Amino acid sequence: MTITDSFFTKWHKEYALLFALLLPLNACKKQQPARPIPSANFVTVHTQEVENLVELTGRVSPMRVSQVRPQVNGYLYKRLFEEGTDVIKGQQLYEVDPRPYQAALNEARGKLNRDLATLRTQTLKLKRYGPLKNMDAVSRQDYDDTLAAQEATKADIESDKATVRQAELNLEYTGINATISGRISRSIQTQGALMSVNQADPVAVITQLDPIFVDIIEPTAEQLRLRSRQENGKLQTLRGAAHVPIDLILEDGSRYPLQANLLFTEVVTDQETGSVIQRAIIRNPDKLLLSGMYVRAVMHEGYEKGAFLIPQEAIMRGLDNAPYIYIINKDNVIERRNVELQRIQDTYWVVTKGPVDGDHLLVSNPTSYRPGQKVVPKEGRTITAEVPN
Repeated sequence: MTITDSFFTKWHKEYALLFALLLPLNACKKQQPARPIPSANFVTVHTQEVENLVELTGRVSPMRVSQVRPQVNGYLYKRLFEEGTDVIKGQQLYEVDPRPYQAALNEARGKLNRDLATLRTQTLKLKRYGPLKNMDAVSRQDYDDTLAAQEATKADIESDKATVRQAELNLEYTGINATISGRISRSIQTQGALMSVNQADPVAVITQLDPIFVDIIEPTAEQLRLRSRQENGKLQTLRGAAHVPIDLILEDGSRYPLQANLLFTEVVTDQETGSVIQRAIIRNPDKLLLSGMYVRAVMHEGYEKGAFLIPQEAIMRGLDNAPYIYIINKDNVIERRNVELQRIQDTYWVVTKGPVDGDHLLVSNPTSYRPGQKVVPKEGRTITAEVPN
């Protein structure tokens, strides 16, 4: 045997040994069972008219505000209301010291009475002068002087009446009354304070709280989006209708029990914020809504036509942040569908593009699956009802 033959004989033996060792492993591998097809939970989605709810920021604004101010000068004599309570129009709130104004009225009335007495004397004198003038028993000059004096007295009487009326008004103004009904603030001035017609600050403020306004801020971009969808026939809007309902969510997350109604939309855009103001009105019998309070306003804009309600957990996003979903097709294979999202409504996304009516939407842990994967579908509920408000 040559050296070459010895080498190949040794190599064959080693190869045979290695083959003998690998053969059982390969046999074990072939005997392993196939991996089971995973199950996947899905829901059936259908197109529907989904109520279009738009959530915006709003601020409560009073319907009327009245600053209580004195109309005459004087010392504050009495305060006749409880601070922080409701007052009604015409209710007396304060009394300014009336004594100087009562004295001025008495003086004005006294002068009026004197001039009235003078007028009566002059009238009688002219009656006597009439016949005597014709007989030249009274000079023409005396008659003319008496007649002129009578006319002057009549003018004085008119002036006296105006003075009396002004004095009566001044005395009336010593009682400071509420000009509107509403809730009154704390009193800025106390009894004994000197009040002036020209003072800078009011003595109190009355705010009408029922009904009350809500000024809602809407970006112009949102208005343009809604208008575009309306023109494309995708949105049936309530804008311009007689009643556009609005729900208010308070700062603690609670929902106000009554609905507001949209009154009008401003025609001027705020240059700094790029938004417009929409004013709504709402009843406020319990005075829960206060002036200046911030709220979230959920406007019932109308209805999305042919929309889908997709659970939020079913929405995924790719590397480009584009949203998509997984659909289980008729062959039980997962397909990826890009979708067009409109807004979040309750626990759902409102989707207007991507799914098809009757699609089986993968909802249970969708990120653990991949497109093209075969699954065993397990049906859940069907999404057809509108999201409750």
